[in-house]
Amino acid sequence: MPKIVSPWLKEVIEHNLSRPVLRISRFRDIYSLGERIEKFYSTGKVAVIAEYKLSSPSGFRVDRDAVEYVKIVEKHAVGISVLTEELYFKGSYRDLIKIAACTNIPILMKDIIISRNQIETAYNIGADAVLLIASILTDKELEQLYEDAKSFGLEAVVEIHSLDEAEDVINMGYLMIGVNARNLNTLKISLEHAYTVLSFIPNKFIKIAESGIRSVEDVKYLRNAGAKAFLIGTELMLNPNRIYQLTEASYL
Repeated sequence: MPKIVSPWLKEVIEHNLSRPVLRISRFRDIYSLGERIEKFYSTGKVAVIAEYKLSSPSGFRVDRDAVEYVKIVEKHAVGISVLTEELYFKGSYRDLIKIAACTNIPILMKDIIISRNQIETAYNIGADAVLLIASILTDKELEQLYEDAKSFGLEAVVEIHSLDEAEDVINMGYLMIGVNARNLNTLKISLEHAYTVLSFIPNKFIKIAESGIRSVEDVKYLRNAGAKAFLIGTELMLNPNRIYQLTEASYL
C-alpha cells in the first residue's frame, strides 16, 4: 500500500484500487512529451502543458467542453494534461478519450496512480505519459510503476514537492520531474518553495513547474529556477485564450 496520506487522498487511493482496466484498443500513435519539451526549450519557446480539469479539492469548479478547450490551446501548448480522477477532480477516462481523438500532441494522464491497471488503461485510452506522485508511493512502488509505464511505451512524470523527495528521485534517475507548488496534504501553494526545489535539481533533468502559475511573471520566475515546462490548469480553464499571452512572449 502507498504511504500514509491525508483523508481525501486516502479515499481516492481506495477508490482507484477498485477501478478496473478499461480494455479498448489504442487508436493513436505515441507522442513523446519529453522530446517535445526539449524541442520547445532549445528553440526558446515557452512549453506550457495545458491542463483540462473541471474541479479540484481546493474548491475550483468550472464547466468547459473538452474538445473545444483543446482546439483553443493545442496550437501553442507543448502537451495536454487530463485529469481522470473521479472523486475530487470530477475527471474521467471518457474525457481523455475525447481529447486523444482530436489532437496529435502529447497527452499526460494525471491521476492518483497506484496500480498497473491504471497505467494499462492510460495506454489503452490514448495517453502518452502518466503522472506518478512520489509523496504517496514508496520508492519500491514508484520504481515498479515507472517500469510498468515503460513496458507500455509510456513516459512518466515523477511529481515531487519537497527537497527530500527531490534528492530521492534524482538518485533514482527519473528523467522528467514535476515540482508541484501545491502541498497535496494541506493544499497550500508556494511558488517560492517550488523555486527552491527546482533550483536544487540539476538541469540535465526535464523540470516541470506545476500549480499556482497565473502570469507571465510566474513563468519567468520559475524558468529562472530551471523549469523547462509549465503545467497550467486553473488559469487556462477559466480562460483558454490566455495561452497566447503565456506562450508568445520571449523569455530568453
